[in-house]
Amino acid sequence: MNIYQEKLLEHYHNPHNYGKLIDAKHSALVENVNCGDAIEIFVNIDNNRRIQQVGFEGEGCAVAIASVSLLTDHVKGKTVDEVQKMNLADVIKLLEIEVSLSRLRCAGLGLDALKKATGNFLDRK
Repeated sequence: MNIYQEKLLEHYHNPHNYGKLIDAKHSALVENVNCGDAIEIFVNIDNNRRIQQVGFEGEGCAVAIASVSLLTDHVKGKTVDEVQKMNLADVIKLLEIEVSLSRLRCAGLGLDALKKATGNFLDRK
């Protein structure tokens, strides 16, 4: 097993930022109906439009959970605008592994939820 696969499994077995933020101001749930993966993201955004806190709950394959774990680490302190500009290629870069075509949707699930949650912030402004 290479170091990148080990990193993926570490984030899958011990995901960072796992858990619901009790006082979250914005959240979004995204599901992949094809495989049953589901990720809910919780965010608090400060007055400078930066991600102050982020957490997630859900279940899914190793790629889905590792992706959202790495993503939540990556976006802390980023602005809502920076998050909205992110794409699937950014998430795959965080994973540092080759993602098969069948797992691309899994890898992007957390980003979809995060964009939806931060989009809710923009809608309320």
